[in-house]
Amino acid sequence: ALWDECVRFLDDAKATRMGVHVLVERLQKKPLKLKQGFIDFWLPIFLFICRDEYALFDENGYVPSIDDETLVLVSRQPDSFEIKSFDISGIKLDLFNSYRSFLNIEEADTVTNDSLIELIKPFLIFYAQLPEYGKRTKRISKQAIILRDAIALSKEPEKTFFEDFPKAMGISLEKIAKNPELVKDYIDTLQALVREIRTAYEELINRIENFIQSEFI
Repeated sequence: ALWDECVRFLDDAKATRMGVHVLVERLQKKPLKLKQGFIDFWLPIFLFICRDEYALFDENGYVPSIDDETLVLVSRQPDSFEIKSFDISGIKLDLFNSYRSFLNIEEADTVTNDSLIELIKPFLIFYAQLPEYGKRTKRISKQAIILRDAIALSKEPEKTFFEDFPKAMGISLEKIAKNPELVKDYIDTLQALVREIRTAYEELINRIENFIQSEFI
């Protein structure tokens, strides 16, 4: 019964973030009526067992690493943490694996916290290595600007991949779900926009060189 109640909490957290204190309150009420001492003992155990099934958030946002110290803090300060369970199947899973293929990462049957981190990391590294001009210029397409901002401001990988990136490319998951063949077009567009962002500084140099050649040489 204890396990089922905790799993029910994770299921409820698929639709929206749920405060960990909500789970604590449920465990304190009938029919379980657990004592706080036992809850303090049980909570980090359960959250560790299921650590691949949810994303954890504190007052500063997404918590990528769910380790012992973090779980102790969650147990002591449940009001300060929220959980969002992964609900990635169907077209979302297909799109997830398309991202992995784009990055030359092996496909996966399920989505975990670690696999999302593995997926977002190359995009964050890509942005960090851009020259300052590449991070700021408006001389790229509107789609490329939205995508670049989505990477720069990414604080929740699931939202980044399934809401922010599709928005940048002017498409919704609902539309892709109705026509799965659009996944390939979507990834092709993503690849083109990443290339556009990456070469923005190079294009600036080319424009300056062409101007000097045409006007002075």
